[in-house]
Amino acid sequence: MDQMNRDCVQQHAPGPDAGLMNPAVVALVQLLASEREEAQIAEPALVERVDSSRLWLLWFAIGATVEVCKLVRREYDEERNEIFRHVIRAIFDGGGGRMTAPRVVAAEAADRSLIDRFESAGAEAVRSCMRGETRLGYYLGALRSSEGGRC
Repeated sequence: MDQMNRDCVQQHAPGPDAGLMNPAVVALVQLLASEREEAQIAEPALVERVDSSRLWLLWFAIGATVEVCKLVRREYDEERNEIFRHVIRAIFDGGGGRMTAPRVVAAEAADRSLIDRFESAGAEAVRSCMRGETRLGYYLGALRSSEGGRC
């Protein structure tokens, strides 16, 4: 994880009185940063072309957040929303995500199966970590498979 991602993880980890399970949120933010970094190292042109706005990373994060919330038994909407707020800040405050109108429209108009692909990849990345696997590349895999879709 590069210094920007480390700073982002530290900045967006909830404080002691946030009522959240800090290690779960920190691990989730680290996973997202690591997946994004892995994709940028392996195929920077693909990341720029398909997800410069980070909207697909956001769908990936939704799936990962839902999975983490199941694991730590954060079952109420307000608990999940609190965790997701940390995730959103980490994605968009942490370094250069650009929200452009054409990308927003494209993501909203995307085939539901493409959105499901990113959510599923995020959930699988969390399950993989929980099994003790160190493999990354779930986000990159979803990006690769989405190239033919409407991104």
